[in-house]
Amino acid sequence: MAIQWHDGLNVGIAFMDGDHAEAAMQINALAAASGAGRIPLMGVFIAHCREHFAREDSMMEQTGFFALHCHQGEHSRVLAELDTVLARLQSGDPQDHYFTKALPGWLLDHRGTMDMVTAQFAQAAGFTG
Repeated sequence: MAIQWHDGLNVGIAFMDGDHAEAAMQINALAAASGAGRIPLMGVFIAHCREHFAREDSMMEQTGFFALHCHQGEHSRVLAELDTVLARLQSGDPQDHYFTKALPGWLLDHRGTMDMVTAQFAQAAGFTG
């Protein structure tokens, strides 16, 4: 497994925690797959990320999050990166390191920094959604 998700990684916002656990499962499936078998899984993962980022962006807007544009910018950067990786997969590049090291590392880093600060701010602002 590329990521061993557990409740200790939760940030305390239910939709974020559920989405992160789902993302970890999808990343593990991508890491375990190979070659062209990753292409359909990648499509599902990209759709999941778009939906998750939209929910986070909405929460940040609702709560007046001070680093909204920075966090949204990271979401945009990651979506562009995922599109590039998908194109590389489609051209025959298996992207092994990306799925076994880079992407799992990014999720854990992002969760522990930007998402943790965002969740703490949202909770302090009274977000309950």
